[in-house]
Amino acid sequence: MFDTLRDNSRIIVYLVVVAFVISGGFMGYGAYLNNSGGGGQQPSNPNIIAEVNGEEISQQEYLAMLRQQAPQQDMSSTQVISFRYNILNALIERKLILQQSEEMNIDVEVNNEELNASYNNILEENDITEEELSENLAEQGYNIGDLKDDIRRSLERSKTITETINNARGDISVSESEVRDLYDQRYPAEDFDNETSDDETQEGERPVFADVQTDIEEELLQQKRNEALENWLTDLKNNSEITINDPVLNAYSDFESGSYEEAAEKFSNLIEEQQSPAFYTYLARSYIEISKISKAEESYNKALEEYPENSELRFNYAQLLVEQENNQAALEQLKEVSSTAGDNLMTRYQLYMMFSQIGAEEEAEAELQEIQRLSEEMNNQDISEEQIEEELEENAEDETDLDEDISAEETVE
Repeated sequence: MFDTLRDNSRIIVYLVVVAFVISGGFMGYGAYLNNSGGGGQQPSNPNIIAEVNGEEISQQEYLAMLRQQAPQQDMSSTQVISFRYNILNALIERKLILQQSEEMNIDVEVNNEELNASYNNILEENDITEEELSENLAEQGYNIGDLKDDIRRSLERSKTITETINNARGDISVSESEVRDLYDQRYPAEDFDNETSDDETQEGERPVFADVQTDIEEELLQQKRNEALENWLTDLKNNSEITINDPVLNAYSDFESGSYEEAAEKFSNLIEEQQSPAFYTYLARSYIEISKISKAEESYNKALEEYPENSELRFNYAQLLVEQENNQAALEQLKEVSSTAGDNLMTRYQLYMMFSQIGAEEEAEAELQEIQRLSEEMNNQDISEEQIEEELEENAEDETDLDEDISAEETVE
């Protein structure tokens, strides 16, 4: 199924050296242990991946962020492009916010208590002593003083970004009527047998308004803050000169912004230069968005000639066929996926859902039996049914919940 990381949403990610990335040992401290700009130094001739109002975002800065934010689970080829774009987009937005902080004359300070708290957090999160930290940094040509200087700069940037965002959003409030409207919408009186008027709520009764008022008010405030930030950032981007030099991310940027004609042309050109199943998927999706369904089908067919065993392509193509009410053709694509699915539990689960969707009961039942077989084998390896169900539910949510916002406010706080 066509997927993007929930990364259609807005994420503000801050480049801080206090990135607790531990993989196979001591791998933290961002810039220091991978020689990517420790101590604030930059290479003399960096490759530039993007420019924002004349200010450059180096390939080095971008790759450092990719390493820090890389998810633990495997990603499909389409997810990789989406993930890479979201990281670059976060850096672009960060650059725009910091540019605005200068126009707003934002001035922040980081006290020693804040600095020491972050420094001690590094030691705790990495389970390392100060002596061990010093030895590891020395191997890279740095010392604890260098690290603390970078921590202070990072905290200053984060506080500057927070203050700039707060200033840009201005005062935001929620009225009691708005809170009560959401309360009535969430807890309709007709859905409850008894209207609660006492101070306490019994199980199965409508919650007392006063008991949930604060939570609903905070929820609405957060929603308004996010909307205000989203609108502000959109205006900033619309009024800024932004250039993305990476051809793949440039093409995806057009797709993400709704410029589907341009995206289709660029992904078509990319396929001629360096083939990838993801390019075909985004090409097909671009054609779908501009109602060129035959071109989308042609793209999927050509892609499957190049990558006949790519299950993601077949799932995406099958979904398009279902949308076109061509269930028989979709069924054939899904059968091809099933024939090579092996013991892949998640693929079997996706097949079960798709077969069920198009009414292929016999095939759906066969997939269900495979799921049960694999589950039993996993149970024999001391994995509980609850764990299996939780994993399936989590993966299903990853496939379908594409609109969940990752709010910048949460990142800031």
